[in-house]
Amino acid sequence: MKLEEVFEQTHKLPTIPKVVQELIDSFSKDDIDIETIAKKIALDQVITAKVLRLANSAHFGASRQIASVNEAVVVLGFNTVRTLVVASGVTGAFITTPGFDRKRFWKHSLRVATLAKWLSKYGKYNGEIAFTTGMIHSIGEMLIHIVAPELAAKIDQYVENGAADRVALETNNIGFDYVMVGEELARRWNFPLEIQMAIKFQNTPSEQDPSSKLSHILHLALHIAHDEENSEDLLALASRLPLTSLDALELDIDTLTAHLVETKDLASGMEEMIG
Repeated sequence: MKLEEVFEQTHKLPTIPKVVQELIDSFSKDDIDIETIAKKIALDQVITAKVLRLANSAHFGASRQIASVNEAVVVLGFNTVRTLVVASGVTGAFITTPGFDRKRFWKHSLRVATLAKWLSKYGKYNGEIAFTTGMIHSIGEMLIHIVAPELAAKIDQYVENGAADRVALETNNIGFDYVMVGEELARRWNFPLEIQMAIKFQNTPSEQDPSSKLSHILHLALHIAHDEENSEDLLALASRLPLTSLDALELDIDTLTAHLVETKDLASGMEEMIG
């Protein structure tokens, strides 16, 4: 199968609400009509309900009950609301696929997203963009499950049995990998180029311009998320972090290690994102 064939199966491709597409487009704009966009968000009852439940969750700790999208923008800020809407729209765009653990997939993505946002404050980068990138970093994997479910299930089994290199398995069995599919889907959805490139270089950020912080933030978040699933020892985890990405972000490993305990409950209260 060729990569183009995936996107020729238009009836299987995920579609996102128009307002979500407008918000994705707004990542690259400085002059945003926030009031108009808030009104458009409010017209989508499903997304509005999800965003309001998130806005009123303990995670955000709002000082008062938030009853509308406009209030959410005032209390949480436009960038945060945009992130919630985009993430909610993207997670809701994919159909349920037999044999694929959708909830587990999005739970992992949410973990990577919250870690990326946490790392961004140390790397002096936009936390909302980092979060969004973390949420969609492996959407290519889900799309492969939709268009080639039997092959995808076989590869999942290999990975479950200890074959760590999903990229090589997908390339050898399908002809492309989830990173390539994810990058192309992000391009078609018109995500900013920096997000597309971070997806592309998520496993090999050193091949990109080292000044690109987002790729390194995502790479570090992936390392932490992957390692902590197999170990409770945070100190041991820190010793395995990629030095290239730490250096690119000018992060001190001792400082990072001392604060890693902060990451344990980052996603607490955000389960509605994947509901």
